[in-house]
Amino acid sequence: MIQTRRTRKAVALAAAFLILACRPQARPHTVVMAWEAFPLSFDPRTGNDQASERLLALTHQGLLRRDANLNLVPDGCLAWRWERPYTELAFDFPARGREPASWFRFSPGKYLHAEDALWSVKALLDPAVHGAKASVFQVELASAWVAGATLHLRLKAPDPGFPSNLIRGGLALVPEDASGDNPPGTGPYRILSRVPEQAILLEARRDHPDFKGRSNPQDLEVRLMPDATARLLALRHGSVQLALSNLPPDLAAAAGPRVVVRTVRGASEEYVTFRCTDPALKDARVRRALSLALDRELMIQTLRKGWARPAWRFFPPREGTTPPLPDIATRRDEAMRLLDEAGFTGHPRLTLTLLTTPEVEARAKALAIQDQWRKVGVELHLETKEFGALYSDVVAGRFQVVSLRWTGVTDPAILRRIFHSTSVPPSGFNRGRYDDPETDRLLDAADRAEPAARQALLDQAQDRIAEQAPYAMLWWPDQILASAPGIHADLNGAGDFSAVWRDNRTP
Repeated sequence: MIQTRRTRKAVALAAAFLILACRPQARPHTVVMAWEAFPLSFDPRTGNDQASERLLALTHQGLLRRDANLNLVPDGCLAWRWERPYTELAFDFPARGREPASWFRFSPGKYLHAEDALWSVKALLDPAVHGAKASVFQVELASAWVAGATLHLRLKAPDPGFPSNLIRGGLALVPEDASGDNPPGTGPYRILSRVPEQAILLEARRDHPDFKGRSNPQDLEVRLMPDATARLLALRHGSVQLALSNLPPDLAAAAGPRVVVRTVRGASEEYVTFRCTDPALKDARVRRALSLALDRELMIQTLRKGWARPAWRFFPPREGTTPPLPDIATRRDEAMRLLDEAGFTGHPRLTLTLLTTPEVEARAKALAIQDQWRKVGVELHLETKEFGALYSDVVAGRFQVVSLRWTGVTDPAILRRIFHSTSVPPSGFNRGRYDDPETDRLLDAADRAEPAARQALLDQAQDRIAEQAPYAMLWWPDQILASAPGIHADLNGAGDFSAVWRDNRTP
């Protein structure tokens, strides 16, 4: 064990040394930020992996954004409203020649207007564009037009959750007539250069409204650092100054005096997905048993240092609505009873394969799941792949079990895109091929219901999903921001951040 730890530390030190050795000459007023994965696409129409959406949130406005309380508020528009409840949206923009002094610009003199937003929406309606992001617009949007200085979007059917597709990282506003895979945006940063699978250099647009009131805006150098220990060592060394939600809690807790660690209650969710068409997992009793057998409380304390909340349904419960849960021994007895009922009585009862990445946190979580399922007679093999290869396999349905994270779980409408039988990729995010008529019925009814009745139907849908267990929900992790002293970033519970700045007192 001692030799193993020494070997892992040596590998991490070597990785950190190579990263530092190839790092370009430091630029003044630049914060180096470590990312665990490189964007899979720079095209705002198709990039929907976490790194791509995180980059788009820095370089492009959306029509809307989430505020500190996760409410939808105007981002690249002056105001928004439902013109007709759940079927027609309106977004107001400045009239040409009457832009506010601090209004968003693509370049000097080129302001953001309603026609640019219309072009950005229609780019997603192009049938040649494929992927989950575009499919939402292609399936749901009936028409889009500009009247005066107002953009109008009309839906084919009522959908109260559609505005969540219009936030930063989702819809990216680009100039009218823009083309190519990296069109300019009006975000707080613009891309100066990029080296594939290595680094992206971002220049702060210091006159951007996101920097208003910030004392010392910083440029960003995003560096690919897949190894978490290398990220920590680089933070301690000072060659990296910022890491957002990619430092495992055990490393963050031992970061040392030269690293400032802050936490914010998060809206992301860790989960296990089962491929429901797999012969071993098509029986809901098996999936339910596997979910019950997981000791979330223990994993949160050991893997997250307590920086998380246990999850049993897809969304965090409203205050006072969570009933007492049985202890883990009772849950495991129930899990073994369900496996017996499903006909899995041998030793081992069944053998599964879980896809994971080389990330320290992902690997530790996979090992914990392996150990806990073994307690109910289920053997779990671990297959490690780099994130890009793993993500491709998951979208294509080439897996049995995988554990991932949903980032920014804030709008109930996402239940349909993940759990409705019509939302199998590329039309949505139902990567486990879950197909349950009762879940479909509840989600369809919720889409047609008035707001007061909608929540009750969504609660029923969540209960049904928990019972059928296409996912085993794990926990809602806190956001962990690790930085050099004096470095600050706007951060909300959805995992979004924009401006990065430095205290004037900090060199």
